[in-house]
Amino acid sequence: MSELSINRNTKAIEFAHNLTLLNRVNRIRSLLVIFYFAPLIVYLPVAIFMGFITNVTAASLDAVIIVPIIGYCAWQACYRYRDIMAILVIAILGANQFLLWIISPYENKLFHDFQVLTKCFWIHLVLFVIVGTAALINLKVNMTYHKLENCDGFPHFNERFFDQEMDRHQYGIKDPYQEKIDSLKRHNPNEMSDLVLPDSITDSGSSGTMDEI
Repeated sequence: MSELSINRNTKAIEFAHNLTLLNRVNRIRSLLVIFYFAPLIVYLPVAIFMGFITNVTAASLDAVIIVPIIGYCAWQACYRYRDIMAILVIAILGANQFLLWIISPYENKLFHDFQVLTKCFWIHLVLFVIVGTAALINLKVNMTYHKLENCDGFPHFNERFFDQEMDRHQYGIKDPYQEKIDSLKRHNPNEMSDLVLPDSITDSGSSGTMDEI
């Protein structure tokens, strides 16, 4: 078996493996969208409603600020494969969870001691666990994606890529005689101008013969 055939078979196996990994990354990313945004969509109206009926604006204000920020960071981490954004999701949720824990004992107890901030604290904790876990998975998925980016054939991983690379390599190989001519042209341009190519000699000879006739 020729070296080209061996390389082709090796690349075919590599492409198939990488394509499987890429498809897995895309499937996990589709699930991450649900785990990112479903809790955010639930938490925002619940926090606003509880803050509205109890006149505790801190809960509503917190949700209105935090949810869009987390949503944007999650979108960047999931669709743009930006690792720093996944880290920011965990950091911001963790900081906000700590903030709710600090201020919940000092909330204004209206509406029959409903303790809206305390309830938001526990709802936010569930949000933190779900979205934070999604962010950790997102980081791992992004690492796999970045490795695939540096592989040959990305993102299609088709054997035609190997054929194109081989064609490009073949086109880049020059004939030894042509390489010698090019080298002489670069280093001795004056001497090359005095050279007469065989075709020119043939044409000149043919022309002289026709003149004699």
